[in-house]
Amino acid sequence: MNKSAILSTISVYGAAHALVDAACVAALFAVLPSGAEGSQALFQSILVYNVIAFSTQPVLGILADVLKNTVFPAVAGMLLVAASTLMLQAPLWAAILAGLGNALFHVGGGIASLNLVRGKAALPGLFVAPGALGVAAGLWIGKGGYFTAWPFILLLAVFAAIIPLLPKTEPAAPKKYFGSLKWFETVIVLLLVSVAIRSMVGMSLVFPWKSDPLLLAALTAAVFLGKALGGILGDRFGWIAVAVSGLVLSAPMLAFFPQIPVVAIAGIFFFNLSMPITLTGVAGMLPGKEGFAFGLTTLALIIGAGPAFTPLRGGLGQPALIFTAVLVSVAALYGGLRLYAAHFGDIIPGHPPGRNQEEK
Repeated sequence: MNKSAILSTISVYGAAHALVDAACVAALFAVLPSGAEGSQALFQSILVYNVIAFSTQPVLGILADVLKNTVFPAVAGMLLVAASTLMLQAPLWAAILAGLGNALFHVGGGIASLNLVRGKAALPGLFVAPGALGVAAGLWIGKGGYFTAWPFILLLAVFAAIIPLLPKTEPAAPKKYFGSLKWFETVIVLLLVSVAIRSMVGMSLVFPWKSDPLLLAALTAAVFLGKALGGILGDRFGWIAVAVSGLVLSAPMLAFFPQIPVVAIAGIFFFNLSMPITLTGVAGMLPGKEGFAFGLTTLALIIGAGPAFTPLRGGLGQPALIFTAVLVSVAALYGGLRLYAAHFGDIIPGHPPGRNQEEK
């Protein structure tokens, strides 16, 4: 596939990702009543949506891997999200449909992004990053009372018609590893632990200045740019150098200076650089099973976010705890990527081939 086809494909999937997330979030916030009753219903809807959207992706990913089809889950997901926008009088069912549709779309788009250029983190980052813009837009539309279903349905239908016309991607051939596999599970677990801890930290951060629209826009841009540039910079300068350095730099910024917008926004940018690298690392350990790999990372996200939906949330924002948690995430990520490079990796930029590659 030539560069133009690759760029057009990832652009369509990225834009569709922003649209899907915007539709889901806007619908969740659109028609809930005010007061305590509305708050309880909103909490229930958000919890149901997130659990379904993130925890079902490993299973859906396995099905997509078996069927070797990325188009069907992506299109089916968008159609379910479109249907959810028509069910605002039944918020729980809207959350269920939106969550399942979001999961299906992410699996299809995630597999495509991983297989467009295998072993590179840039394209998965460009696929995932627009989700931050979609969530921000959805919150603004839903909370502001601007939600109308038909524009979302029309746009989702357009993208659902375009995606089957894009160049097809092929799954990676299963890889035969040479030598000992004793570190196989360790690498995957370490990378997923890093994801889960980052998710917990991200859900625990409190920025008192977020009510300022311009600062909130800057924060959203930092999330988007961190994820979008993390893979690009990692492929250019080395995964470990970029991902680990980004997390190390973010730790004091987010833990001790969340009240200073410019410092906290910079910290969020550095914090998100590791996302596409971790995702591509997990997928690299499971060639031919990209859907399952993508789903494992989202499962780690919802596990890490779990405490934020419990009474524990109040204690998670302590500066010392955030600083320590980020450093633990750094250690897990560094250990996972180093073991990958040493024993399995032939795709980690900035590092020599692993032992298994040398034995081929």
